[in-house]
Amino acid sequence: GAEGSCRIQFRLPDGTRSVRRFLTTDLVGNVYAFVNSRCESGRMIELRSGFPPKDISSMKDKTVGEAGLAGDMIQGRYI
Repeated sequence: GAEGSCRIQFRLPDGTRSVRRFLTTDLVGNVYAFVNSRCESGRMIELRSGFPPKDISSMKDKTVGEAGLAGDMIQGRYI
């Protein structure tokens, strides 16, 4: 991949899986925008990462690199 890019895997709320590249300088908010674009409009989504999985909503203003999401599996679910 390009310098400064990383892959993040997703398990979306409908059970499908997706992999997308992000720059490590992209904001976590961009990750939310990607997931929202793949889900039913108008539904609230929670994204969890790590083990044990933790809600990442508090990290929306951090970069993907700062949040440690590079190479992670992120699980999405409707709330």
